[in-house]
Amino acid sequence: MLGGVIRGKNVTLRIPTEDDLPAIGGWMADPGIRRGGWLWHEPAMLATWKERLAEIAKERRQVLWAIDEGERRIGLAGVRLGWEGNDVVALAGMVVDPAAQGHGLGTDAALALHRYLFDYLNVRVTEAALPADNERARRILARLGYDGYARGTTVYFRDGAYVDQLRLRFDREVWNERWAASEREYAPHPPEAAL
Repeated sequence: MLGGVIRGKNVTLRIPTEDDLPAIGGWMADPGIRRGGWLWHEPAMLATWKERLAEIAKERRQVLWAIDEGERRIGLAGVRLGWEGNDVVALAGMVVDPAAQGHGLGTDAALALHRYLFDYLNVRVTEAALPADNERARRILARLGYDGYARGTTVYFRDGAYVDQLRLRFDREVWNERWAASEREYAPHPPEAAL
């Protein structure tokens, strides 16, 4: 499914369109982004990106957003709803254009996305799995409140060596403690209203 509109302080998450596909193709051809291990990690032809976008639009439990800063397209974010239970959401990944990195835009997009997940969808837990050497993603997720709970050894093979995988989780209680006072957009749901 293609996500609706979510606004952060400096970014907007919106429905991706075919106009985004050349930028998506460029990001997925970037070795640094591919090493991050999220979303589509291989380059492809424009026609293949069109097919992938059409497939995502049909998926009931997978949601994809494009990320903009003003008029500039800067990335993608995706989640899988109902992962390992109806009230658990897994991050399918986030990609930020290397030219836009280092300015807090990835953190802003992640914060806006999690505000939507916890306050609007009322999920109980979000989870992420990423290569252990993805320092940028680890910093963003730690800043939000993610905590590691598992480590897979030798999961990814690249550049002639294996890299471990980290599994992280973020509970609604941690969200409420850390972010509800400054980031809450919607009134809290009663406990029986969980996804």
